[in-house]
Amino acid sequence: MDHPPFHDKAAGTATDQSHTRKLPIDTLPTELLERVIGLGATGARGWRPEVKWICEWRRVCWRWASVIDHCSALWSYIVASDGTGHVRTQLEKSQQAPLIIRIEFPGDDEEWIRLLVYNVYRWKAITFRGYWKEFSAMRDSPPMLEALAIYRAIIPPDSKFFNPPSPNLRSLELRDLTIPSNTQPIFGLEVLRLARIETLEDGTAAPISVRKVHQFLQASPGLQGLELVGACSASAADKTLQPVDLPNLEELKVYHISFLHLFRAEHCADLTVSLWSVQERLPPVAWKTVIPTLRRAKRLGVDVTDHFVEILGLRRPPTIELSLRFETEQGTADLTYSMLEEILQELENESCISARIQLSLLAGEDINVKVLKLLQSPMPGPSSRWRLPHLDTVRIHGEGFPYQHLKAFVQARANAQGDQAPKAVTSILESSRFGSDREVILAKVMDYAGDEGVVEGVFVQAG
Repeated sequence: MDHPPFHDKAAGTATDQSHTRKLPIDTLPTELLERVIGLGATGARGWRPEVKWICEWRRVCWRWASVIDHCSALWSYIVASDGTGHVRTQLEKSQQAPLIIRIEFPGDDEEWIRLLVYNVYRWKAITFRGYWKEFSAMRDSPPMLEALAIYRAIIPPDSKFFNPPSPNLRSLELRDLTIPSNTQPIFGLEVLRLARIETLEDGTAAPISVRKVHQFLQASPGLQGLELVGACSASAADKTLQPVDLPNLEELKVYHISFLHLFRAEHCADLTVSLWSVQERLPPVAWKTVIPTLRRAKRLGVDVTDHFVEILGLRRPPTIELSLRFETEQGTADLTYSMLEEILQELENESCISARIQLSLLAGEDINVKVLKLLQSPMPGPSSRWRLPHLDTVRIHGEGFPYQHLKAFVQARANAQGDQAPKAVTSILESSRFGSDREVILAKVMDYAGDEGVVEGVFVQAG
């Protein structure tokens, strides 16, 4: 039998290194020792025990070698690039344990393919990184498969992973992939990640359609994680699609505006929405997902430049990010301001955001002035609330910044009276390529105010 080279070494050195003095770790029960060894054998990427480290741990003593050899879970993480010898040994020592497999850069030796296919009934999770075609003609779908990830491949119409899928499949990740146009959605998923997907019909590939993505969402209303990246093809009829309610969604990443009207996820905790080339308003249903998430943040950062509006929220541990970006030069400044105005309106529609807020004004003078004036004007309606009343920090770019307008803004918020009065600005952060003198910024912004209380209450950080 073709064993990896570490077998002979380990067998000899375990005897040589045995000793009569017991170390504290030697008194651990076998179950705890297995966990310690498993953690010690986990590589830098942190997702599996690596064979080379299992090899090293076997050399410690006879007991460790015996524990490792009889712990099937330690051998059940298989990477095809480790070589056929390691794959064969791991399949033997993992006994009947479920297998977690990663296939990447396997080289010319394809014996491992036959070995893995023979054990298809044990697959629990598998990742294909650009090495798929040798498995696409498999006759049987893996019955235990819970997680499937495929990168950089073309999926044939008769693939058993999709027709029919494994009945236990809960996580599907497809990246840089071409799939048949008649691919049916998989039901009952808990995690769905689609990135840069194309569909193939009559020999022609095109971005995945909005309707096809909607079908996937309809098939898995219990989704807990969702990621949608890349372009998609849309039609006028797609706007009539009813949004799918995703009440269990905890993590959301969306990078195209055409996806945002397809679902509603008001309880999402970890949110990333990054939209490029936005030339239209966000669909109303999108705010039903975004706004409740932002309201749960402990701290918000609102960044405004000529080409994007970005909102970053911090909750420990989840993060929240809303980014609207524009690729073209013409008219983007007005579009930026228009989008920010809409965001502020949506943020304050029902009740104010309680999170502390930092505003970063990194656009040209016209936009910076318009934003400051917007934030000084009350919300429309009988309440006359201030926009972003918990804003306490302003970050600016010193070169050519309209300090007199910032002065007016800081002074107005400091002098506001009544129950609806906003927080005063207590910190100004100035960023410049060349750095700046703190006293100069203080003079430019605060001395103009003529209010010593404001001057004393504001912390200025330069550079």
